[in-house]
Amino acid sequence: MRPVTIDDELEMNRTAYEENRKQIRQAGCGHYAAIAAGRLIAITANFEDAVQAIQSLDPPPAHYAVFPADEEPAFEIIDDFGGEVR
Repeated sequence: MRPVTIDDELEMNRTAYEENRKQIRQAGCGHYAAIAAGRLIAITANFEDAVQAIQSLDPPPAHYAVFPADEEPAFEIIDDFGGEVR
């Protein structure tokens, strides 16, 4: 079995968003959603708490998304921290 790649996690997180879109959107303006490891990790009242929820994961995710609950998340990889910017 091959290891999970950042691209795999990105797709898992995209699926998690689609499955939880209604719940996330109901939180509405002023809230933030955190998705990682193919699941909704948290919906919080501020960005910092959403980031903290991601940082508390062990092991840390290769890909995650923190975004305003009333907006669509951007799932494109900006930097994989391996030196390659896409």
